[in-house]
Amino acid sequence: MLSQSDFIHYYLMNENDQPHLSISKLSTLEKKSCKDSEYYASLLAQAFAVDSKLFQLPPDDFAKNIDVFLANQRSVHGKALTDLTPIEKKSSQVETLANALSNFLEDQLLANKMKPGDKLPSDRNLAVLFNVGRTSIREALKVLSVLGLINILPGQGTFIASDSSEFFLTPLSWTFFLGDKNLDHVISVRNVLELESARLAAINATLEDLNNLKLIFEESKRAYLERDFQHFLDLDLDFHLSIAQCSHNPILSNLLQTSRKLIKHISQSGMLSIDNLNAVYKEHSLIYENIFQHHNDEAVLAMKNHLENARIRYSL
Repeated sequence: MLSQSDFIHYYLMNENDQPHLSISKLSTLEKKSCKDSEYYASLLAQAFAVDSKLFQLPPDDFAKNIDVFLANQRSVHGKALTDLTPIEKKSSQVETLANALSNFLEDQLLANKMKPGDKLPSDRNLAVLFNVGRTSIREALKVLSVLGLINILPGQGTFIASDSSEFFLTPLSWTFFLGDKNLDHVISVRNVLELESARLAAINATLEDLNNLKLIFEESKRAYLERDFQHFLDLDLDFHLSIAQCSHNPILSNLLQTSRKLIKHISQSGMLSIDNLNAVYKEHSLIYENIFQHHNDEAVLAMKNHLENARIRYSL
């Protein structure tokens, strides 16, 4: 949407505020590559804080994926202020209040005073009940929403999550998970769950389980080969949760879903690059093949390698 002059002014200026290239040179680059193409691509990659290999994609693939890479970097560099998660901006007071609200709702469910899907009292009434301000109540409710305990529907109200089993599993560990300072602990717990999930999946998976896992893996493979990177990334959680379902341990599956959700909200670091996406696909393929062949030791080893590489890739 920018003119060539504005594009150069915003993204292709040197340290002395002089343009790296002329408008005629940019026009040439837009039409065909030249000996300086890689140099200017590296300058743009640096300006946008994206992987330089993005500019080596065919035009259609570039257009399809540019938003994926730019959205990731906006979150990394803190420019998307409206996207800050409740966990990132909570205080210790909000943590304490969220814990109290969680216990309150659990007691209400156990006493049959409320049931999954019921609407919560208004934030005004909750503020009176807990003797705090409405702003604090809203922040605490956002935390519970991130954890999947409640659903906040704009214009309709706040409702207890319909999956009551997840509601009772999550409070067992959510206070431990919360907080940037606990990210290392969250990752350690997630890794233990992932490794056991892979081991049990390779041992316990039925033909139906493997067919479901195959459907997700094949869809992920298709997204990868078609360079639909956003869809490929969206399927990452589905792939890991499908493995957990193959384990036939519902508690493990629920805890794994919670820990992965929290890691996503707590950590916005790391570089999304084409090399990283290629590596994830290869690692997923190896995990899938070993589970499908019921090679439990190899599946654990493949998952361990995947988790260690992910920690490096995303600076966790």
